[in-house]
Amino acid sequence: MIMSIARRFALISALGLFLGGSVAANEQGVTSNEIIVGALGPLTGATAFMGAPGRDGIQLAVENINAAGGINGRKLKLVFEHAFTPAESVSAAKKLVEQDKVFVLLLASGSTGAAAAADYVRSVGVPTFNMFGTTSIIREPFAGNVFHGQVTDGPAQAKKFVQRIRTKADAGSKVGVLVGTYAFPQSTLKYLEPELKAAGLVPVVEQFDQGSRDFTAQLVSFVRQRVKAIAVLGSFSEAGFAIKQAPEKGLVDVTWVLDGSGVNDAMIPIIGSENTRNVIGFSNFPYFHAQADEPIKLFREMWAKRYGSPPPGRPNMYDTVSYGDTYIVAAAIKAAGSDLSWKTLIVAWNGLKDARPSQLGGVDVIFPESFTPRDHQGNKEMGDAVIKDGIWQVVR
Repeated sequence: MIMSIARRFALISALGLFLGGSVAANEQGVTSNEIIVGALGPLTGATAFMGAPGRDGIQLAVENINAAGGINGRKLKLVFEHAFTPAESVSAAKKLVEQDKVFVLLLASGSTGAAAAADYVRSVGVPTFNMFGTTSIIREPFAGNVFHGQVTDGPAQAKKFVQRIRTKADAGSKVGVLVGTYAFPQSTLKYLEPELKAAGLVPVVEQFDQGSRDFTAQLVSFVRQRVKAIAVLGSFSEAGFAIKQAPEKGLVDVTWVLDGSGVNDAMIPIIGSENTRNVIGFSNFPYFHAQADEPIKLFREMWAKRYGSPPPGRPNMYDTVSYGDTYIVAAAIKAAGSDLSWKTLIVAWNGLKDARPSQLGGVDVIFPESFTPRDHQGNKEMGDAVIKDGIWQVVR
């Protein structure tokens, strides 16, 4: 039987819808003078400390790139969606791709949002940049359209934790692990426990709910176990309240080791200056925000000119990472040339080597990033962090 032209056209149209409109989607969000960039992250809720700075850092980079002439004659347009819960993250990703028709998607949501959106962005194929999430869910299985920036993966974070802990604890020592029950710290815990054991250390794991302020039960357990060091997998405020309460519970001679999320100058007033000498950490970028180094000084000035006098703890790592990683996206778009599609962008992104903001007129407040078709983790470098002269500083 010969299929009618009308029926054949209807079948092709339906197939296109079933495939997510892939032919149109591959070139969506691009006009002769504009490229639409979508981003999502939490503007309210317990993780707003990353989403709001994420938005501000992206916007700052977009405005500076546009002021310098844009990318290959096109200006960038940012569309940002609030997303705190997993359900909100999926809905925001769908809205940005299917309604706002963005060309590229930036996940400024941390591990919770990245994990929630993972299946969707893989299925539609939209070029996606995971800015903050360490979770393996966004990384495994490998997806050709999903890239990762300054924040390294769980195994790398775990190795750095152990490296820092071993400067304070000998083999055979018990090490406390104070870990949040939510996605980001749990993704790190998955790799940290075996790394600690492989290093001859004995992990003592105590968990807490997101946003906790009272750590009495966990701290008492660490006292009883006589831990030599405590790794904190959680936010700077969670780490701060735990460190502040520790002396009251008898923990006076332990070293606290924080990851990049916990290292924030806003925690120093929480813990008090007297408690800073036994606190160390690590960083996914080369400078903390109060350091005197020229690149971060320029960034602070630029941030204040755009957003005004900063509140305590701002700008923070999420301002810096999102600003720097937006330039990495722009570098990939520039390398893709004028004939933009999802395919040409992904191919160009795979070829970036030692990409950095200064190549497009930005400030180098992140480590350079490189990508290959089989390795989408742009940055693998981390710096040691200490509190010196009342501020966090990266020692390289």
